[in-house]
Amino acid sequence: MSPIVPFWFKQRQCKAEAAGEDSVLRVNGPNLGEAFVGIARGENGSWRAFLRQSVDGPEALGTDLEFGSAGDAWQVAFELYRTSTIV
Repeated sequence: MSPIVPFWFKQRQCKAEAAGEDSVLRVNGPNLGEAFVGIARGENGSWRAFLRQSVDGPEALGTDLEFGSAGDAWQVAFELYRTSTIV
């Protein structure tokens, strides 16, 4: 599932592109740092979101397996980027 970027993402002129893995995106924007956001599915069918500083590095921020759909997890992944980079 390809993510639907939030409204603020387009307003800030941010860009997202695939970063190797299917569920990881490289995101950046003018005057913003680069980060890698992604989602992962657990064995129980729930989803989680995470943020990394490098594509294969450790997770800087992450959530538990608490989301019922991939779309919900993507929205939280973008929010992790927003709160750690923009705000």
